[in-house]
Amino acid sequence: MKFIRWLLFIPFIIALIGCEPIRITTKVAPFEVEPPKEVLSVKKLPNEAIVLIDDTQVYSATKYTADVIHTVEFPAGNLLRQVLPIYFDKMFSKTKYEKNLSSLIPSNGLLIHAIVDNINFSEECCYRLEVNSRTKFEIYDNDLIEMALPVFSSGSGKLSKSGLFSTINEKEYGITAYQAIFNSVKNATEAIYEVVSNPKAQISEAKQLINKDPSNMHAYRVVANLSLKNNDIPEALAASQMHVQLAPKDPNGYLLLHKCYLAQRKYKEALVQLEQAVSLSPKSAILLMKLHDFYIERGKYEKAIEAVKRYIEQRPDDQYAPLRLSLLYFKIGKYDEVIKISEKVINNFSFSGIGASIIKNEGEYTKIKSIEPNSPAQKAGLKPNYEIVEVDGKSTLEMSLNEVVQSLRGQEGTNVKLKIKKPDSDETFTVVLIREKFYANPVVASYISLIALSSIELNNKTNAKKYMEEAEKISPQDDYLKLAKSALYLKEMQYEKSLAEAASVKDSDYAQLLQSIAYAKLGKYEESITLYKKTKKSKSLLISEKTKGELFSALSPYLAEIENKAIEYERAGKYAQAIKLYAQLLEISPPEKAQWIRGRVARIISLNPSLVELRDEARKHFLNAEVLFTNNKFEEAAEELEKVSQLQPFNPQIYFNRAIIYEKISDYAKAIENMEVYLQLNPNAPNAQAIKDQIYKWRFMVEKEI
Repeated sequence: MKFIRWLLFIPFIIALIGCEPIRITTKVAPFEVEPPKEVLSVKKLPNEAIVLIDDTQVYSATKYTADVIHTVEFPAGNLLRQVLPIYFDKMFSKTKYEKNLSSLIPSNGLLIHAIVDNINFSEECCYRLEVNSRTKFEIYDNDLIEMALPVFSSGSGKLSKSGLFSTINEKEYGITAYQAIFNSVKNATEAIYEVVSNPKAQISEAKQLINKDPSNMHAYRVVANLSLKNNDIPEALAASQMHVQLAPKDPNGYLLLHKCYLAQRKYKEALVQLEQAVSLSPKSAILLMKLHDFYIERGKYEKAIEAVKRYIEQRPDDQYAPLRLSLLYFKIGKYDEVIKISEKVINNFSFSGIGASIIKNEGEYTKIKSIEPNSPAQKAGLKPNYEIVEVDGKSTLEMSLNEVVQSLRGQEGTNVKLKIKKPDSDETFTVVLIREKFYANPVVASYISLIALSSIELNNKTNAKKYMEEAEKISPQDDYLKLAKSALYLKEMQYEKSLAEAASVKDSDYAQLLQSIAYAKLGKYEESITLYKKTKKSKSLLISEKTKGELFSALSPYLAEIENKAIEYERAGKYAQAIKLYAQLLEISPPEKAQWIRGRVARIISLNPSLVELRDEARKHFLNAEVLFTNNKFEEAAEELEKVSQLQPFNPQIYFNRAIIYEKISDYAKAIENMEVYLQLNPNAPNAQAIKDQIYKWRFMVEKEI
């Protein structure tokens, strides 16, 4: 053994004699490291995090001496991937690790790109090693814009061995590098916590960088983005404008301007900037989805459809994107399109087989890993760890995993013959199974349930029931399935069942509207109205005018009673009492009925205008709106007038002023809506013709999107 160790020094002796130093390369293969058992303390952030990490990254570090040039290839990505969860899983509310970004980032989410930025090492002969590592973390928000300057952190690992003839092997180089990376990540957690939780410090640091280098685009993005999050819109706007000026071909500057204008509620300017960003980066999934969201918020569903179609072209792997498209078609009443899109997704996710997942090692028989409940495999008595020796007479011994899978799958209703061997037994038995349809992803249940909902809208209850039964087999707790059940129970007049299904769906305006209809059908009008008021201004894509019409129809006995009482008061000259009831009726009436109510009130106002004069709290909000309007805070002014209309809904001036405000922010649809209400309440206004002319102009601007 000693002789062998001396042989190791022969290359060094030869090198001393020659002129060239010896070149040595140590390649450290990826390996698993046992994580530390001690409980580590990490400051908690409320954000979800998607961490981009390339676990195939190799970092080559070289140590030069007069005699030896030693290069070590460290599996840096593999080691970093093992270290990150130890800290990040404790640091964030939810953490997902990916090599490439595969999904949209949630609204409270962060994207962190983590890499080993540098590795160096020093060694003394063959018994002492020190590895130093530096990690780099780039942090982005859910729009993929930087929300911090890069975080760098260093750490070191050491290894000492005793004995004159000791040597350091490949794995020991890797373990020492793991220690260095572990310590660098440990040191980074505090810095990451600080940059996320203390944006003001990041803004200050970024401004210092700009002072040193006025062309630092990264720093401008940090200042703009964090200023937006701090609601410092002038600062964000200035940084965004400078970014666009210095980098006019970079879509990030226009996206930041879009966000600035959105914060100021300047929607027309916001759309211009977003469309410019999309034109510069037409394949950006993030930008296309921002465009989709913007159009939905503004009620432009046809344009939202085009945006999500373009998004799907760039992200065909997004299994939820067709669901967005289907919901948009549902909103505009194109139920056949909903069914066509959903069926395509269902077909892509469906296959026919025996209902068993399998594993396969080279040179071994296929083994059953798990069994689906109520599947052909379970009904035949197959269990995990049973071996599939043959499929239709062909041995699985020499087959690949994919070949076995394809053999087990086939057309629905066809037979497959298997020879099975139980574990720890030489006995085999043969079974013949009939293939059934299965789905590769439970999200299919949502698409199937959406077909059921569309079938209900098309008055095809038989088709709806068929699809609901299919969805029930896949995912009985799917929210769309519960909504479809609730909607069908309403059609079948099973109102208690409808209530129960809808109530089990949380955070759904459509579910609340279904409950509202069911309560109205049961004659529980107060409960119905309470729920309806919560959904009155909902932008849910499932809520249609048709569904609202069903509610108003169900409420008609209650509404008729209020209406008759109001008319009775009006005829008796009790105008104050009549107006109070008309206001109550207005809250829960469709647009055409609301117009009739305002016509009735207009006649009362012509007789006694003082009945709708602003008083007390309403007058205060009205004056607040005037101040805000004067200071160009148009959206805030509109919000104040909304409060006035809730308190005294029949004062015409409220709607005239609100129409002018919406004209200022180029929301001509709302300007038209409010000015028409003004004319309904004040049909004999001296400027009525001029107002009608203005409405014509606004309508033209809406149609031409001027």
